[in-house]
Amino acid sequence: MCVSRKWRGYTVVLGGVLIHLTLGTIYTFGNMTPYMTSYMKRHNVDVSLNYAESTWISAIAAMGQGMSMFLGGIMYRALGPKLSTLIGAWLASAGVALTYFTIKVSFYWTLFTYGFMFGIGVGIAYATPMGCAMKWLPDKEGLVNGCVVAGFGGGAFIFDQIQTAYINPHNEKPNFDENGEKYFKQDDILDRVPSGFLMLAGCYAAMQFIGAMLLQDPTQQYLPLINSKESPVSEGSLDRNDDGSKEDYVNEERTLTPRETLRQPEFYKLWCMYLFNGQGISFISSLYKAFGQTFITDDYFLAVVGSLAAVCNGAGRIMWGALADRYCFKTAMVFSTGLFSFFILSFELTSLAGKSLYLIWVCCLFLSFSGNFSLLPTATAKAFGKTHYGVNYGMVFTASVISSPISALLTSKLKAVVHWYGMFYMVAFFSFVSMCLAWSFNVKDSKNADI
Repeated sequence: MCVSRKWRGYTVVLGGVLIHLTLGTIYTFGNMTPYMTSYMKRHNVDVSLNYAESTWISAIAAMGQGMSMFLGGIMYRALGPKLSTLIGAWLASAGVALTYFTIKVSFYWTLFTYGFMFGIGVGIAYATPMGCAMKWLPDKEGLVNGCVVAGFGGGAFIFDQIQTAYINPHNEKPNFDENGEKYFKQDDILDRVPSGFLMLAGCYAAMQFIGAMLLQDPTQQYLPLINSKESPVSEGSLDRNDDGSKEDYVNEERTLTPRETLRQPEFYKLWCMYLFNGQGISFISSLYKAFGQTFITDDYFLAVVGSLAAVCNGAGRIMWGALADRYCFKTAMVFSTGLFSFFILSFELTSLAGKSLYLIWVCCLFLSFSGNFSLLPTATAKAFGKTHYGVNYGMVFTASVISSPISALLTSKLKAVVHWYGMFYMVAFFSFVSMCLAWSFNVKDSKNADI
């Protein structure tokens, strides 16, 4: 039964990875921005649209995700992992499919389908696979979270290449310059943009169905074995008691309802960390390609950069989750935010050094900010318990409802004034503030060590 329990847990993790590979295509927005913006300008949908304004699509998607994640936790408890995840995932896919129509009509309708509708679906489906997997493998919470959300970070590795191969198969260069930004005007490229959304939605929906069918909470026959294997470290204890007395104490100490969680000062530190980290995440994931196009004309190379960055995003989530298990949340988050601050401060230098350094820096930026998505879920579970994890983490994630529009507003209003280097400095400051918050985070286990 031990082997059966372990391997059943691994299949749940696999299901979560498949789901998150599709949800994580939110990171392909940076690759799609030049095609979408060029299409709407070329076909007179919105001739004044520019890349800074296009970031509102990803901002609205992140807002939708933040608004609906707690709802996913509620649906999980009411409907179970399969149905609740599939509802959210297919809602996201429906938003992508409907963009086939909306991108031909209006930028604002595109905001709704590819932004808000997609984001709402992502939020509903996001936390359930992690909460489900942690129940099967409670002794490896950080690693499990890291593996599942590695799919979220790695989705762009697959779909960046698919998007570029479908829309721009001959690696044509942007051939129109406006206010220092480069756009495509080639009809053979732009005519493929709407149908690309139908192709993507079909792929997403199929993967989501398979992944959702693999999700399952532990049945009654597995619960005694799972409880006996539960790692004391993951619940804040360093002792093993055969009579279960320590486990009972820890579970009681670490099981907080959403209302009780809202009364904890450390909840607001986690919330603010996401708020400030979100500025850099939104900015880089949306505009890394637009910045690269200012001195790199090879569209295939930029797609490869996006794919390799996605690998770093996915691998980084596993790495940071494992570091949190090995050391503690505080140490891992301080290093994550500190590294991001360094790389974003020096990002402007890549325009002087060329393609190779640009590739390295983009990958390092994605590697460093990826910690946000495995460390914050792990900290939420360890600090407030797994019983109400879906709702509690959903409340932490509501920071994106504010963070994303702030990022889009600052970008659209300030980029023309402070230019790229000014935006990099501003984002680095936000990351530094988050690093200070992480340093002050103070939740202890029963041995008075940081969780």
